Amino acid sequence: MFILILNDMRSSNIEIVRPVLRAETREQLEKVLASEAVDYYNEGGWGKKYRKDGPLEWYNPPFEDNYIRDMGTSDDWARDAECDYNTTVMSLPEATI
Repeated sequence: MFILILNDMRSSNIEIVRPVLRAETREQLEKVLASEAVDYYNEGGWGKKYRKDGPLEWYNPPFEDNYIRDMGTSDDWARDAECDYNTTVMSLPEATI
């Protein structure tokens, strides 16, 4: 599974990216980006790069280049979550009273 992460222009934390779309392949997300891209325009003080009224209208790419990310499978997520749990939670000292 691949996800597209972009900056939401409406957010007070503009450079904090968030997931916007998902697809089975990187190429599917690249096609969406290409089909939604338009010549840069200003609207109400906002500089926009994507089609008006489209799903990406209020988003801009982040400064980093890696905005299509391979998230792996659900099994990958479960394995990573278990690893995070074991290394973060289970490594804490146990409270004793």
